Amino acid sequence: AASGLPVEVDRLSAGRLPSRIRQIQSPDKWALDLPEFNCAFRARGGFDPGSVALVAIERACGSTICGIALEDDLILAIPAGTSVTATVRPGLTYAVAIVPTATWMEIQSIAAGMVLERINDRPAAVRLATDEAQRLRSQMKSIADHLGTIASDPILLEQPPGAVVEYLGLVADAFAEGDSRETGTASSASRHFTQASAAEDFIRTHIREDIPIVRLCREIGVSRRQLEYAFRTTFAVTPLEFIRALRLNEARRLLVTARANGLSVTTIAMDVGVTHLGRFAANYRLFFGESPKETLQRAGRS
Repeated sequence: AASGLPVEVDRLSAGRLPSRIRQIQSPDKWALDLPEFNCAFRARGGFDPGSVALVAIERACGSTICGIALEDDLILAIPAGTSVTATVRPGLTYAVAIVPTATWMEIQSIAAGMVLERINDRPAAVRLATDEAQRLRSQMKSIADHLGTIASDPILLEQPPGAVVEYLGLVADAFAEGDSRETGTASSASRHFTQASAAEDFIRTHIREDIPIVRLCREIGVSRRQLEYAFRTTFAVTPLEFIRALRLNEARRLLVTARANGLSVTTIAMDVGVTHLGRFAANYRLFFGESPKETLQRAGRS
């Protein structure tokens, strides 16, 4: 989803079309990523402590990153070392430039005449006029097209080309001139996001146990109606659907290493709290396009 961002991803929907991620990378230096996601998923991870990400949103589709509700034509700055969470809904499309922190600081100083502290210590966002946003995204795609033709050139590997630096200068200008919305998970996330995130943490910790919704409501301190609304606005699924999705994803992780550990499909299903094996197999195939047994067999061949 982003170069230099190791994340744990849990799929929340099957997705009718394949997702596409186009990446131009100079390992450990800088990168351009242009993804289009066509399934819903939840991602959690830690961003590279030496790099920043500048994300230009084309289609938001109700997705969130770091607790920020994305909008079309938004520019999101994610500073180095940020703990990243994202809820992606089908259709999310963006272009992201990932560069060393020192490079971004220098670009800010030159382009905006200052280092913008508010976007260097926590995630921040600014919304652009539609025509300006389209121009920036078009420039990013043109840069990617050009770099894609010369990606094997070793000269690429050190510093971002001039066109990338120019693009980042325009982004710095946008933050300096726009009405930046200072953000961060604690300050900008709604009450519903906070409730859903707390419930998510509890579910992950107790995924192998029976988790009736009444228990979840009691642990989080909300009514069933409040919890349902929090999950629908944050994850676009119900609490029960979310629990089912996390169990399927955890089962898949275990199946990939099951042969080495001598585990069976039935044992793994029971270990993640599954009580109905037939329903588990059907949902697993819907999510991952293969049966649990096929995943197990494929893992044994790799």
